[in-house]
Amino acid sequence: NCGLVTQKNEPVPLKSISVEVRVQDHVSTVSSTLLYVNEEERPLEALFVFPLPADAAVCHFSAKIGEQEIVAEVQDRETARDQYDDAVSSGQQAFLLEESAESPDVFRLSVGCLSPGQNAAVTIIYVTELDVQADHSLRFCLPAVLNPRYTPAGSGAGIVSEISSGCGAAPYTLTLSVHVSSPKPISKLESNCTLDPLVFLRSDHTQATVNLSPGHMFDKDVELFLYYQDTHQPSAIVEAGVATAPSGSLMRNPVVMISLYPEFTEEVLSSLATQGEF
Repeated sequence: NCGLVTQKNEPVPLKSISVEVRVQDHVSTVSSTLLYVNEEERPLEALFVFPLPADAAVCHFSAKIGEQEIVAEVQDRETARDQYDDAVSSGQQAFLLEESAESPDVFRLSVGCLSPGQNAAVTIIYVTELDVQADHSLRFCLPAVLNPRYTPAGSGAGIVSEISSGCGAAPYTLTLSVHVSSPKPISKLESNCTLDPLVFLRSDHTQATVNLSPGHMFDKDVELFLYYQDTHQPSAIVEAGVATAPSGSLMRNPVVMISLYPEFTEEVLSSLATQGEF
């Protein structure tokens, strides 16, 4: 199973999912909050297991149980495990996030004790590059793995986007909002799922928002296809550094992202013995 499970791999009921996607040119930042509740009459020590895109980088993770919220810090594995064990043995809430041994693209979060009737809200934010498609669109995918069957590596499977059958409606709700910003005008945004109308926020069509229509069953991956005008025009986005970050650190410095998507004529492409990737 993916999501929040007990140590016996029994799922903790999922109540709602809220996803916010912010696209800047060719890169997306995905913020997902998943709300669970312990419906058992006994405390549960739970484990959160979730897959990520292969090229995704996690930039924030937090979990809130009751009124207590803990934000994850990056530490070496042994130090983190020792601190987690100490906290759990003393009855404190603790969270331990690490890459799964089965797959580097599966993350595991050990959540401390979840009391009977208590809610657990898990928030993860990651950044990933959007794939360029043959028709020059950019593809974003939100996998339907929130109610899947998970099989560790070595058993002939992996993350399987398979929804449990037998229930007429998903027992949880999903909201998905998308905000797109780019130096290039936005032409259109399409999906394999039903979307509300695209709303442009600027007259030059460089910013827009769209929401997934209510009632989505999450019986398939949510795919979004973003089309820009002037697709092959180079573009650049500058992001300011974090003023509160330590001086000289990576996060303190401003960064620039330059997107180059050159267009070659058929004559040039046909003359190449091999087409390289750069």
